[in-house]
Amino acid sequence: MWVRSNDRPVTSVLPEPSWGRVLATTVKLWLLRRPTARRWLLAAAFLALAVVAAAALLVSGVFTQTADRAGRVRAPADTGQGTPLAAQQEAVAWIAGQVSNAAMVGCYAGMCAALQAQGVPAGRLVPLQPGTAGPPRADVVVTSASAGRQFADRYAPALIASFGSGRSRIEVRATEPGGAVAYRAALQTDLGARKSAGAQLLRNRHLRFTPAAAAQLLAGQVDSRLLATLAVVSSQYQFRVTSFSDAAPGAQVPLRQMTISADRTADLAAALAMVRAQNPPYLPAHAAIVRLDTGQTALSIEFAAPSPLGLLTPVLTVQREVK
Repeated sequence: MWVRSNDRPVTSVLPEPSWGRVLATTVKLWLLRRPTARRWLLAAAFLALAVVAAAALLVSGVFTQTADRAGRVRAPADTGQGTPLAAQQEAVAWIAGQVSNAAMVGCYAGMCAALQAQGVPAGRLVPLQPGTAGPPRADVVVTSASAGRQFADRYAPALIASFGSGRSRIEVRATEPGGAVAYRAALQTDLGARKSAGAQLLRNRHLRFTPAAAAQLLAGQVDSRLLATLAVVSSQYQFRVTSFSDAAPGAQVPLRQMTISADRTADLAAALAMVRAQNPPYLPAHAAIVRLDTGQTALSIEFAAPSPLGLLTPVLTVQREVK
């Protein structure tokens, strides 16, 4: 039985082995041996493996390391809306390290300045003005108790992280053009799809899970992108899922990070190549072969926030139609 930790289990990143030949062999074997059953796992694998062979030639070195930027915030001692610097620093470091590089971030003046000082490009920032009435042109909105809460509750109902408490509390929220009612409906549908997919993965003979990880799957707590990734990497190799985890403080959101191990390092290298060859939204923010605190070699995969809704629903609908 493996020990699960909600903390990142990585102590060091190992040099990556050459994987070009491994990828070519993996894709060839997958095409030769794929099952004929049209289950959602196979459908997800097709979605995520599209143009793998071509993309594999381009993905080497594409991951930009942003998670270690904490501590470099040069911002005013106040955000301009009465938010203390400590909560602002935590929020800024989290956004820079965890939010997708493709996401537009809506923010008020002081927070926008702090985010830009942290390295978030100005082109990704959408300044919000007090009294803004319409929906923002942003994917993520940063608000505080003293600024923009009603606006956020209406147009950004998905809480993905929070920092501080009381009037110093800063919230990071994902937007939903349809508003709070549409978001709640989409969330319930997505939760059901994640539960169904998780139950099917537990029956996959190429995958083993710790009791804690199995419980998280059945509860629908795992990000849809991780579920699809497991379907892909288990199409040829056997893996042990040692943990699911997340780095989102103050919010109950799908778990976006996992660590998997295998009997052979070559299998981890092949899985790493497959993962890095995916197209968005299945391309992770970080993926690397690492050494755990226990000394075991493993593959760590992490997707950026926010977790998208609805990825699995079309696949499950196709499955029902072909039965």
